[in-house]
Amino acid sequence: MISSVQLYADALAALKLWRVWTFLGVQDIKARFRRSFIGPLWILLNLGFFVGGAGFVYGVMFGQPMANFLPFLITGFVIWGFLLSSLVEAGTAFVVSEGYIKQFSYPKQIYLLRALVSYSINMVIGFLPIVFMQLAFRNFGIQNWVMAFPGMAVLLLGGLGHIIISAYVGTKFRDLPFALSGVLQVVFFVTPIMFPIEVLKAKGIDFVYKYNPLYYLIDIVRRPIIEGSLPPIQNYALAIVYVLAVWIVASAIARRLDNRVVFLL
Repeated sequence: MISSVQLYADALAALKLWRVWTFLGVQDIKARFRRSFIGPLWILLNLGFFVGGAGFVYGVMFGQPMANFLPFLITGFVIWGFLLSSLVEAGTAFVVSEGYIKQFSYPKQIYLLRALVSYSINMVIGFLPIVFMQLAFRNFGIQNWVMAFPGMAVLLLGGLGHIIISAYVGTKFRDLPFALSGVLQVVFFVTPIMFPIEVLKAKGIDFVYKYNPLYYLIDIVRRPIIEGSLPPIQNYALAIVYVLAVWIVASAIARRLDNRVVFLL
């Protein structure tokens, strides 16, 4: 087991090497779309196909005005994609970096930050259609996006905590990404991503979101962007409490497994 002092020293050293993990994260995006004719625009196209179909069906089903519902849907789906990546894809963060880990003496935290950069870029690309949609519906406000910055900071910290847990545990238990993928498919349908919480309240099943910590991570980013207002302070508090709990678990797991990563690969 590595000491807390050594672990935090390695993390600080990794932060100082920001050019390395930023470069690797960007290269992951480029490699994903290598030889593709339109490259990362596929993210926008796939998102457009999903939102176009699901937006129409759920918008009609719930009687929601499209000008409000489509941005709501796409924002929730993009943030969920980031959370899904931080929990599932991150399970292979060390595995796909095996060559680097065994050949270079960089702190292993570099490969966790590499994953964060890659997932964050995907999320930013996914946010672009929301801007275009808001401009089309004439409800775009730069102040909305500014108000989302605090929530975005909490979301990114939570995502990094997820990445740390999944990367270390996923290196030891290679079935973790597959298991989490199945669990999160169920969580997706009980998280207010494709339907407003007012629908749940009307049906008397508002416990679906009240006891779902991922909802609060989504809400503190989505509500300012869509509604131009800050969520209740308790939503920020609950999101921060969840992130702190994630980081406590992540720290304990990292201390236990950090020295064993090379041998587990």
